[in-house]
Amino acid sequence: MLTFMYKSHLVSFLVLGLFVILPLRAQDNPKHLPLSSFVEYGATVHHGDNTPLWQVGNQYGLSSLKNNTYLRAGTFYADSIGKWQLHGGLDMAVAAGFTSTFVLQQAYADIRYWKIALFGGTKEIGSPLLNRTLSSGDLTYSDNARPVPQIMLYMPDYMRLGRLFAFKVEFSYGWFTDGDFLKERVQANATYVRGVKYHHKSLLMRIGAPQSKWRLDLGIVTNVQFGGYEKFGDQSVDLGNTFKDYLRVLIPQAGGEDTKSFEQEFYQGNTVGSEYVMGTYRHKDFMLRAYLQNHFDDMSAMGKQNGFDGLWGLEYRSVKRQVLSGVVLEYFQTTNQSGPLHGIEDVGVGKTGGGDNYYNHWLYGTSSHWGMLLGNPLIPSPIYNKNHRNTLYYNRVQAVHVGVSGDISCDWSYTAKLSYNKTFGTHYAPLIKPIENFSTFVAVLYAPHRLEGWTFHVSAALDTGEIYGDNVGFQLKIKKTF
Repeated sequence: MLTFMYKSHLVSFLVLGLFVILPLRAQDNPKHLPLSSFVEYGATVHHGDNTPLWQVGNQYGLSSLKNNTYLRAGTFYADSIGKWQLHGGLDMAVAAGFTSTFVLQQAYADIRYWKIALFGGTKEIGSPLLNRTLSSGDLTYSDNARPVPQIMLYMPDYMRLGRLFAFKVEFSYGWFTDGDFLKERVQANATYVRGVKYHHKSLLMRIGAPQSKWRLDLGIVTNVQFGGYEKFGDQSVDLGNTFKDYLRVLIPQAGGEDTKSFEQEFYQGNTVGSEYVMGTYRHKDFMLRAYLQNHFDDMSAMGKQNGFDGLWGLEYRSVKRQVLSGVVLEYFQTTNQSGPLHGIEDVGVGKTGGGDNYYNHWLYGTSSHWGMLLGNPLIPSPIYNKNHRNTLYYNRVQAVHVGVSGDISCDWSYTAKLSYNKTFGTHYAPLIKPIENFSTFVAVLYAPHRLEGWTFHVSAALDTGEIYGDNVGFQLKIKKTF
């Protein structure tokens, strides 16, 4: 603990001098600098095996299983020139107890014209439909891991097609940055892949008139890991990093001669995705939502041959500020996975789907970044693995999650979460006896009107069970915006 406190003070002094100039510049000339800036200090201490789940999960990777502290600062730019809109941001932190001391959390430029935008860099991009504060977490637009640097062509707003229909699309390529992290974690006799490429595309449809009380949202999202170099000691194998490989994941197809033989037979890369169905009722005083997000690793799950798997949810949100202003109730299941067997048509059964092994992949390990799953944190991320393997050992789960929020007064608000999670291991390595976990979280936010721009965030969290361990944690965040 003394070592941790020493590092905490050292981190604070080192970064304070570096970042304090950012908000001061915005204050010096606010009329001519279209900037918003912030400085934030955070610290988390815990007792037990790990920092509790909800003080780690859905933090965009800016978290740690260990006791930790950080000092963070950022400046964001937003301006317009005629019909053009210009956005940019720089958000950095230095930390003790994290997977890296220096964290470049966000650094991006975004140019928009009419309904089209081009974005490049690293940016926190959360779920477009789910409640990011109260939900257990999106299955594909994950808040759980560090952002992946990418170049994205997208539509920032919905484009209407007549009175009832609207749509928006995204398309990007990116690059994972955790090669050194994976190298440090693997054992001497284990392989890993570094320099992995990333491809993302999505289509969201909205049905309903703008002023209608009823609305239906439909969507599909896919993310692909591909390319890179397979490493084993001093050996390196090129997994396909040419322009043709970028095209092969654009429309899923088999890999070329520069890829592994298994990829040449099936599809190149590790593809995961989600299908969204969400119905919304809007009253003048509140909003109600019901939704299903269906995860898929292949065509069998896209055809909903995976039973009741998915994130099923209900949400209530009040228009007015009140003691109970938001409620989310979710059921999360990944136990079916289109059945336990795959590819047994050779023995005459005729089954070609199944054994989807959600988020895991025979070559890329798992769909994760810096040890954190690019998915819902109720599936334990590889960062929890004591053997440091980049794989998921508990991807078959059943979980119930409740999140509530409200305003105690004009200065005080709160958020609370409660989750129960039971896991059965994987289809390929099932547990003889399922293990379970309870996780709770309570946070209070104080934003005094008399101290403009200051917020104080204090939380306590608890885990009990065999998945994340028995943990209790306390977290403090102090933020000043300019």
